[in-house]
Amino acid sequence: MPAETHRLGREPDAEHVLVLLQALLDDPAGDAGEASLASLGVDDGGVVDLWEVVCEEMCERALGHEIDDEALDSSSSLRTAAEVTARLLGAEPSDDV
Repeated sequence: MPAETHRLGREPDAEHVLVLLQALLDDPAGDAGEASLASLGVDDGGVVDLWEVVCEEMCERALGHEIDDEALDSSSSLRTAAEVTARLLGAEPSDDV
């Protein structure tokens, strides 16, 4: 029998992800997500760490979500990161677990 991969709640949307990112990164400007990840101290390596934290917070028992190396980078704005992350989290988990 496969591991539990269901979600108990709704699919995460970009606004919920944006609020989480702003809280995690302590976005002082509160500029509707226009600050870049780099300006908030996230380098390209930190993007993967951030992805993992968002997955843990937003994906109840969802397994197999992996980020494409080119999907996000530190030059992305918070809003773009939230939109991409919500889209990727709403996709079916990868079978390459």
